[in-house]
Amino acid sequence: MCPDSDDSGQTEKNKYNYLPLRGAGRIRLLGLMPDDDENSPIQCRLFDYPLQGSGEGAHLYEALSYVWGSERKPRSISIDGCDFSVTANLHAALLRLRDRFIERIIWVDAVCINQDDSDEKAKQGQCMAEIYSKASCVVIWLGEAAADGDRALREIRLLADDESTKSLDNDTKQQAILALLERRWFQRIWVRVEILNRIGSY
Repeated sequence: MCPDSDDSGQTEKNKYNYLPLRGAGRIRLLGLMPDDDENSPIQCRLFDYPLQGSGEGAHLYEALSYVWGSERKPRSISIDGCDFSVTANLHAALLRLRDRFIERIIWVDAVCINQDDSDEKAKQGQCMAEIYSKASCVVIWLGEAAADGDRALREIRLLADDESTKSLDNDTKQQAILALLERRWFQRIWVRVEILNRIGSY
């Protein structure tokens, strides 16, 4: 919600203010509004949502996994008609995720958790594994295309299908994959923990 107007009918800076979550086992979800113009400002809504009561993948929201990135040059999005600052990396991700025709429902930690409320951050942080596991899918944002990233992803897909290493004979392909794996997303502690958990489950 935005600040209330003063007696003159004017508002101070039109900044988004969080409403408290309505109880335990609830999260906020971000509705990313559609737009067929990729240059249009990002418009969203934020709403309270019950997480409990369903199994894995049962909820109709996507969870975004990404690196926050530098906070030195924040970008602005609109939530319920109010201004909200996000990092440039998250802004780029939302631009790419925005659909031309339908609203996209996403859980993204920097927005769906009130980062100024330490108590809420602690409680929501304990639910993150459940939030990701109950999402219909997890979207990974590695960043904008760079350093032959598309080529690296194609080669990784071929390896997964072929189960051979012959497609990696080319040094250029190897370097493209190494450059992709050196992106900051792969350095996150959360990602490393998940990888170890997956390896341990086989």
